[in-house]
Amino acid sequence: MSYHCPTCQGVVYNRRNKLCGFCGAELPAELLFTAEEIAAMKKEEAKAKALVRLEQAKRDIEEAARRASPE
Repeated sequence: MSYHCPTCQGVVYNRRNKLCGFCGAELPAELLFTAEEIAAMKKEEAKAKALVRLEQAKRDIEEAARRASPE
C-alpha cells in the first residue's frame, strides 16, 4: 500500500515521522504508525541487533581460537 501526503501528494516514506518529508506538513494520524506498532518494531529491531552481536561474538571467539592454535 502506498501512502501520500494530503497536502503535496508526496509519498510518505517514513510513517514514524509526523511531518511530510517533502513539504513539511503535519501528517494525519491515519497515515502514521500507532504507538503499539512502533513499540513492536523497536522490540524486533532490538532482537535483531542482539542476534548480530551474538553472531559477532561467536566469530570473534572462533577467530581467537584459530589464532591461538599452533599451525
